[in-house]
Amino acid sequence: MKKLAQRLTVIAFGIGLTSAAVIYFTHSEPKASAHSKGEKRDVPHMDGKWIRYSPEFAKRQKIEFAVAAEGSLKPMINVTGTVTFDPERVAAIGSRIAGRVSKLYKIEGDTVKAGDLLAEIESADLGQAQAAVVASRAHAEAATTNEKREAELAQAKISAHRDAEVAKAQAVSARADLAAAEQRVRALGGTLDGANGILRLTTPIAGRVVERNVTRGQSVEATLTAFRVADLNRVWVELAVFEGQLSAIRNGDTVDVVATTAGDQPVHGTVAYVGDVIDLATRTAPVRIVVEHPESRLRPGQSVSAAIHTSAPVSGAISIPLAAVTSVDGKPTVFVAHDDHSVEPRAIVLGAQDGDRVEVARGIERNERIAISGVFALKSEIFR
Repeated sequence: MKKLAQRLTVIAFGIGLTSAAVIYFTHSEPKASAHSKGEKRDVPHMDGKWIRYSPEFAKRQKIEFAVAAEGSLKPMINVTGTVTFDPERVAAIGSRIAGRVSKLYKIEGDTVKAGDLLAEIESADLGQAQAAVVASRAHAEAATTNEKREAELAQAKISAHRDAEVAKAQAVSARADLAAAEQRVRALGGTLDGANGILRLTTPIAGRVVERNVTRGQSVEATLTAFRVADLNRVWVELAVFEGQLSAIRNGDTVDVVATTAGDQPVHGTVAYVGDVIDLATRTAPVRIVVEHPESRLRPGQSVSAAIHTSAPVSGAISIPLAAVTSVDGKPTVFVAHDDHSVEPRAIVLGAQDGDRVEVARGIERNERIAISGVFALKSEIFR
């Protein structure tokens, strides 16, 4: 009985501890939050189609307005393009005849001057053509000598004039055959005084070897382009500009060109040609930019972005600062002042821009006040 009484006492004591713990937690209370005291965040809210905000919010977010006014701006057109060779500063050097590469003097990356030797090719066809020149030259010399002799004999009345005329005709024919043989050698790329059967590939321009398609001992055909040499200090940038933007572009307009694959400093170029024909499939026309850049290297085939600073102003257009435009649901939008502390979010249609301002083709009227700062704060609180 005594042990049973001790057990009941322990259990009662445990129950008492549990009750005390429950009573302790039941009487603890958390601190009241700002919301429980009835305080509200000072943020804009929608009231119908208006966004309303307090003077304190406007001051804190530095919301400022500017009047949409008509004026003129010089549009800046942004478009992507591709770097190409300037045709006047690139040369494709081919073998012209079948043969075998016997010597190689230059490879990719080598700097060359006009007339430098690139490679030598052994060619049986060239050898035959040069041998034909030698035979034709000998025949022409003999025919010319005979022409002179027969003319002297005819003048001395030793032989008939008929013989002199025949000799003259034979000499003319022989010289024509010689000229044709020499021209064939030149057409094959050979020389009249060089080693027989050896084609010397030389570059007609100065620059760098940018392409090589031959190796020593390789057999080549007449259609092969063995080398390509280019002067990369001046290149072209080919653009495709939409027809609606072409009217603002003029020859001589300045262009900033930047490689799309790197954050390089822009290279300056000028518009050299505005296309005359619109592509029916893409509704674009070609625009050619000439870039001279000895201090920076653009590579043919490289993708670039170009910003054309047009010289043809857009007059009488309503324009606003670019900072006033934001995107809501994928549409360009501005905040138009309704009264001192409310604005209307309004979708607009944009036109040309010049880097600082943008033309509004449709959506706002002249003299309406547009928010130009604090735009992000208005958008982020309402259009989350």
